[in-house]
Amino acid sequence: MQLGQQIVLEITDLNHAGEGVGRFSGLVVFVPFALPGERVRARVTEIKKNYARARPEKILSPSPDRVLPPCPSFGSCGGCQLLHLDYEHQLRFKNEVVENALSRLGKLKEIEVKPIWGMENPWHYRNKVRLHVAWEGRKPILGLYAPSSHVIGHRVDQNACHLLDEQLNALARALARLMRKHAEAFVGLTAVSLRLAAGTGETMVVLEGDGNHVEWKQFIKELTAATSVSTVVKVRARRKEEVLYGKGYITALLDGLSFRFSALSFYQVNYVQTSKLYSKVLEYASLSGREQVVDAYCGVGTIALFLARKAARVVGIEISPEAVALASVNAAQNGLNHVSFIKGAAEEVLPELLEREGAFDLVVLDPPRQGVKWAALESLAKARIPRVIYVSCNPATLARDLSFLSAQGYRVEEVQPVDMFPHTFHIECVAYLCR
Repeated sequence: MQLGQQIVLEITDLNHAGEGVGRFSGLVVFVPFALPGERVRARVTEIKKNYARARPEKILSPSPDRVLPPCPSFGSCGGCQLLHLDYEHQLRFKNEVVENALSRLGKLKEIEVKPIWGMENPWHYRNKVRLHVAWEGRKPILGLYAPSSHVIGHRVDQNACHLLDEQLNALARALARLMRKHAEAFVGLTAVSLRLAAGTGETMVVLEGDGNHVEWKQFIKELTAATSVSTVVKVRARRKEEVLYGKGYITALLDGLSFRFSALSFYQVNYVQTSKLYSKVLEYASLSGREQVVDAYCGVGTIALFLARKAARVVGIEISPEAVALASVNAAQNGLNHVSFIKGAAEEVLPELLEREGAFDLVVLDPPRQGVKWAALESLAKARIPRVIYVSCNPATLARDLSFLSAQGYRVEEVQPVDMFPHTFHIECVAYLCR
């Protein structure tokens, strides 16, 4: 096999990232946008010791599961990976990814993985997007990068995004038009994020990088006249937020609770599936009103406040001081005064908290993709915490961490996958463990 060589492959599987898997001369070859059961002609783009990659040139025999992607940017935009696979088969694929991660990576056998919760309408679900700025001559363009590149693969002024909420699509188009009109003001701007608060409809525009602040005033005046944007924030170096218009935050409503979040706050991007996800956390928690609970990696306090309505006490742990401040505000505005928050890394704060107080009935873990650090996991076993709920956005690190906890005496009762990100390879899961 050589770089640039044209090869014909039978695709037999999908890898965890949704790429087709075939073999050529005994070597595994990954082919994006190819599906199991297909015969494809592809051109080799990368060769490693144990695998190669190839760019598909023609689908010689298509799978019956293949559908026509509704977006003309599919393949040139990095936002979606599975838009060519019908939705029911996307869900089956994601269930298999979770099962394979637990059995192969975690060496966990006989774990009950529930059928994934899909969406009735898996379109226009995203309440947040980060758009990149590029230049076409002396005019800025706004869009999403192509896969594994820093080149715009989807322009928001030319096509709507089928994953993005319609309100944000309209805001993106207006923003792109006004940025081209006021082009000189945006030299030095690198990205623009748009956020929508479910339940209130409040929207936020976040400008990243440098620009001409004097000319931004006229731009913001025209933007707020043309759209219903609630606030505009500039993020400066070292993640400092500067409010240019409005309050500098927006407030979302979710299942009877209100959550204030800022430009840099984490908040789940899919309102419908977040409600399902948190309902499963509450079901696993099975609170009677007497429990003492810890919520590690709590962000602005979403899960902590859901639990607090049925717990005696909740302690949240979060490394971001801005998120801790907002979590405290959120607890107060929801009238939940038996919730407190500690600023610090979970691997440092959790062991100290459990050693000092110990008598917690439940710990919830909701880490980033990297998973939970060993020190935090070890502290659960040392304190003999009776029950753990693990919310994960990465099946591989979930499998690794569940394997560790299993070796420390915990039993994984079940895992519930949730399709938080339809048409992409990303998967959310909730796992319930007890001693």
